[in-house]
Amino acid sequence: MVMTQQTTTMPRLVFLSRRAYESGKIRLVLRNAAVWDARDTGFQLLEGSETGLELANPENSLLVSTSRALELEPRLASLLTHDTPPVDAAYAYDEATGSFLPTAMPVDPPTQ
Repeated sequence: MVMTQQTTTMPRLVFLSRRAYESGKIRLVLRNAAVWDARDTGFQLLEGSETGLELANPENSLLVSTSRALELEPRLASLLTHDTPPVDAAYAYDEATGSFLPTAMPVDPPTQ
């Protein structure tokens, strides 16, 4: 009897705020260099008006696969499809170009 080893690829994960999920709008993308494990991309997908208190509550966030994130916002493909090491970075959605462009990392999480 020959045994074969089956390899499965673990889905890569991103943090998605509840507000971004419910509104259907991802307007701010943060990337953190500190990741928890091999599945963690370091990406945080936000609507952009979340408060620090809101983001601190685990009930206001979801972990989703990169493929699900791309279903929700296909314009994230240029960021999420590259397997690069996580670095601290921020990207804001630019209406004029229809893409996510580098922006300054917020000192604190976005607030209203």
